[in-house]
Amino acid sequence: MKAILKNNFIKVLLLIICMAFILTGCATVSDIRNPDGSKIYFDDIVYFEGQIAVIGDYVYFGNSYTASDGDSFDYNAAAQTGYMSRLNIGATLQYNSEEDEDGYVNPSPIGVEQVDDERLIGYQNQYMFALGEYLYFTSANTHRTSNLENDYTQVSLFRVKFNGSGLQEIDTFRYDENSVITAEKGSDGNYYYIIYSPTTSEAESYNLYSIKIGDRIGDTVTLAEDVNSVAVCDANSTIKNVVYTIDSERTDRETTAVKAVDFATGEIIDYGNNTDVVGTTTTMLGRVGDIVIYSYIQYTEDNVCYKNLVTDDKYFSGGNAFHTLSPISNIQSAGDGYIFVSDTTSAVMYKSTLGTEVEAKRLLSSSDYTDILFVDGDYVYYSNDTSISRINVIDNRVQTMVTMTSIISGQCGYDGDYIYFYAQLENSSSDDEDTTTDTNYYMYRVDKTGANSDGEYAIELLSRVEKPE
Repeated sequence: MKAILKNNFIKVLLLIICMAFILTGCATVSDIRNPDGSKIYFDDIVYFEGQIAVIGDYVYFGNSYTASDGDSFDYNAAAQTGYMSRLNIGATLQYNSEEDEDGYVNPSPIGVEQVDDERLIGYQNQYMFALGEYLYFTSANTHRTSNLENDYTQVSLFRVKFNGSGLQEIDTFRYDENSVITAEKGSDGNYYYIIYSPTTSEAESYNLYSIKIGDRIGDTVTLAEDVNSVAVCDANSTIKNVVYTIDSERTDRETTAVKAVDFATGEIIDYGNNTDVVGTTTTMLGRVGDIVIYSYIQYTEDNVCYKNLVTDDKYFSGGNAFHTLSPISNIQSAGDGYIFVSDTTSAVMYKSTLGTEVEAKRLLSSSDYTDILFVDGDYVYYSNDTSISRINVIDNRVQTMVTMTSIISGQCGYDGDYIYFYAQLENSSSDDEDTTTDTNYYMYRVDKTGANSDGEYAIELLSRVEKPE
């Protein structure tokens, strides 16, 4: 009788444990809820410049940063510190000031949680955002090739619920400096990944793909093949499509054709295809809302032009001059106009309005910065290996918010109030014998104005740091 009762008790216990796993869905951390007790759910995409996501009072991020394109890259070693973390930032961060038996004080904030411990989150191709009850992110591909070799140049798309459950791999794509991975709302009101990716490891050609995302993940759809350049709509675009270029079917002289595709429906739009103008090369350079910036070369004449998809005619034929020197890149809305980078001089330029009568002015020379981080209103935020600064496009006033020994330039997060960035730990002592052996790059944040309420710099470490051996 005792044996029967014991067996029944064990069965009930196992049933309770199984039910707990079913209800939590293998959650690794607790749920995040709204003040009214409901689970947090985003009807629209919420994007924070790529390296972080803020969900309720929590920030999600890669605990440390490792570039996957180095010759000595070790995925497993990088994932041991570059896993997905989260930290409650709803209150003042707390730090432990007690020394251990070796006199070591761990600089980590109290309360860092590990959400996922298998995938590398902190790396150069991270694209993170929130939608619905999921956090979408990228990681370096771990699938082996047919020759059983690792190809970390490819990027894998994942999503996971905010409590760490429901991890799902969506797809994997080749990725290089010309690739695009973004997510936008389509003409049907649903959201889609848009991917512009090489079809071979030699990047001999590129294809354009879409994947419907949301409560369910759709199939990967090929929108266009052998594409030369793209201009993808953004959150401010009224026309939800991707304008792209391909080689024309003309055989008498090389000519570029311009088309567009509605990534929700797959409908192809012919923008005049330029087959009536021989010897032209049209290249998409960028897009802000419904303004498309493109390079137009006819024979030897090279111009940077713009086209309003809503009000202008259907032809990309070289009208509407934007800038006198080509090529340009990194075009973004700023102030009342646009900023961009001159690829010839690497200078950051500001054009206050569209039109031929307004010349762009120089904001930054190539020696002033390494990477543009993002634009917020009148300010352009930028970085190099040791600092993060901003410049006002109206009066050219420069302010430096961060100065540290070593920063990962060009990688950041931004929640509207704080800039998130990776940097190495700063030595707390000037004694050369007391320097740290930890060379990892950890996540920090700083107020976007560079100062706290006392007018002092407030740089805060967010990552979990392990004591050096």
